[in-house]
Amino acid sequence: MSVNNAKSAYSAEITTDPDLNTPVVALAYTDPNEPARNLLACIAPALGSNWYRLRAGEHELLHCEPEELKAHGHTGVFVLWPFPNRVRDAQYSYHGQHYTFAGVPRKGALIHGLVFDRSWSYEQPSASQESATVTTFVEMKPDSPYYQSYPFASRLALTYTLTSAGLAVDYSVRNTGTQTLPYGFALHPYFNLLSGGEQTVVTLPADHVMEADKGMLPTGRVLDIHSTMYSMFDLSQPTPINQLKLDHVYTDLPPEHEALIDYRGLDLRMHISASNDFTHAVIYTPAQAPYFCLESQTCSTDAINLAQRGMQDIAHLLEVQPGKEAGGFIRYTVEHKQ
Repeated sequence: MSVNNAKSAYSAEITTDPDLNTPVVALAYTDPNEPARNLLACIAPALGSNWYRLRAGEHELLHCEPEELKAHGHTGVFVLWPFPNRVRDAQYSYHGQHYTFAGVPRKGALIHGLVFDRSWSYEQPSASQESATVTTFVEMKPDSPYYQSYPFASRLALTYTLTSAGLAVDYSVRNTGTQTLPYGFALHPYFNLLSGGEQTVVTLPADHVMEADKGMLPTGRVLDIHSTMYSMFDLSQPTPINQLKLDHVYTDLPPEHEALIDYRGLDLRMHISASNDFTHAVIYTPAQAPYFCLESQTCSTDAINLAQRGMQDIAHLLEVQPGKEAGGFIRYTVEHKQ
């Protein structure tokens, strides 16, 4: 099903991706004068609401392996909810109650949330003179998978809005239960190294990085990246990806901060900005991989346990009261340098 306006540059279509064999939502912008400025974003609701494609002109900005996505693996842009990344020992306590992720089929402490491998619902996509958009949502209810591990009734909705500037993802969490709901939200994008490791360059305006143990879990120590000892973590100046060996949580991001990915040699930059509830970011640069990850997070990795240890200032665990809603946004802006 296609939704567009003959006079509009935007379209929103429900189609089937032959590589994924599942319905997907395709949001498109067609520049009337310059095809290099065309944009296409694709979301697969049944595969964890994975935003698996962002094409700018002829360039695929996101790295997605179809077979990995069909197996509910980590590729494309998947959703981290209700706790981003790892939870120590796959367990936590909250308001005097102890909970475990022992029944969740993950390995060790690595959880990556509870919804990236669930099928999400979605509303009818739409297009106007200004944008193309779709909303997807998933609920946590007593009959939902893993509810015993996170027994907090809620509805998480994501609204994807494509404009000529790029894609904005707004999230909204509604507490549909009767007790305070703790949460953290993040997106986990895999970005292609379009200019290779030497010429794909990243900038992130953070003052501190969180010390991690061998399991890549925060110890509770926060390191000043402007000091000589930890200057290898400093990304305040443009840094080539191939010079980095990171899987670390950055914090003390300034309000209205912006990360930048510069594809040198190409007419492209990616600007990543977010609402002020996004206080942390994870950068992952696996060796020899054709991609890297820059994950905007509302909290630290293992925030629920850090908060219980009295470290809420660095954890930034968020809460929603019964019947209330909270939310924010991440914007991925595509800049053409010429």
